[in-house]
Amino acid sequence: MERRIEQLLVEMAEEVHQEPTRAIERIAEYARSAVNGEDSGILLLRSKGRIETPVGTSEQVTEAHALQGELDEGPCLDALRTETGSFLVSDTATDGRWLRWGQRTAALGYHSVISARLETSQRRLGSLNVYDTRRDAFTRADLDVLELLALHASVAYANAQSKVSLQAALDSRTVIGQAQGVLMQAYDLDPEVAFAFLRRRSQDENIRLVDIAHEIVRTRSSLGRTDSPAGA
Repeated sequence: MERRIEQLLVEMAEEVHQEPTRAIERIAEYARSAVNGEDSGILLLRSKGRIETPVGTSEQVTEAHALQGELDEGPCLDALRTETGSFLVSDTATDGRWLRWGQRTAALGYHSVISARLETSQRRLGSLNVYDTRRDAFTRADLDVLELLALHASVAYANAQSKVSLQAALDSRTVIGQAQGVLMQAYDLDPEVAFAFLRRRSQDENIRLVDIAHEIVRTRSSLGRTDSPAGA
């Protein structure tokens, strides 16, 4: 058993590293596999306390998570906002901790749930959650496994986010530089004036500078000296 979990952790880390844009999907799949659950999903904490489910292996998971936001109760929600950090639910219909959510989740078909917090040393990310239609589907040992996987998944996900953000920043710099080049060639501008034009349009139209740059690169063939940008 320990050997199998170690292998899953290694495989998960490798896949998340190789496909950072699919990190959240891969983590959810590994969570379900690790404890032999039927479905899984991830609840993420966004700015101003907002929560969302970016991935769930079924529509019912997404609905079960949405119910927690609607009712302001549930194990997946408490795993990320309380100090307990993980929860085991053997029968959603009768668990007294979240009666409203539990009964409605049982109506969706889920009777067993385990939830573990996703967090790094810097911040809480959300919770990793596995569902099953059977009662008593999970044990304390399963919750221990999910907690361990969540610990590794949190680091892998945070690294993947950093990698994706860095790539996005590099891509933005590239397209902005391309747009500058287009403006410089079309209107015989120097780099500073071309960039000032991009920035002014971004501010005036309340559109991200990178989106303005994408538009200029896309429509480069229509640019010419006769319609020099105002103020350039």
